Amino acid sequence: MTATTLGDLFPAMRTAVPAAKQKKLSNRTTRTGTAERLKTLYPEIESWNNVLATQAWAMWLSTNRMEFTEPEERDERFPEYLVGLIKEKMQEMGSWR
Repeated sequence: MTATTLGDLFPAMRTAVPAAKQKKLSNRTTRTGTAERLKTLYPEIESWNNVLATQAWAMWLSTNRMEFTEPEERDERFPEYLVGLIKEKMQEMGSWR
């Protein structure tokens, strides 16, 4: 069995956008985003969606009345906060025993 792509089925799609309007990729290294920093510092959330990880970080900062900044070092209070939220939600759903 072989995979067929849209380009195989519709060869005209390969040139649908003129070369001048195609997005050019940068060769320079971009900075690490907030989600990537969080996942490096907190490997336990590595599988989380980037948006969810960043929203959890922003919510934690807001709850603790801290300025929104990107994480630079691990703070053990953040995973404890996440576990607390998960526990509260499970208690609401009647799943926590």
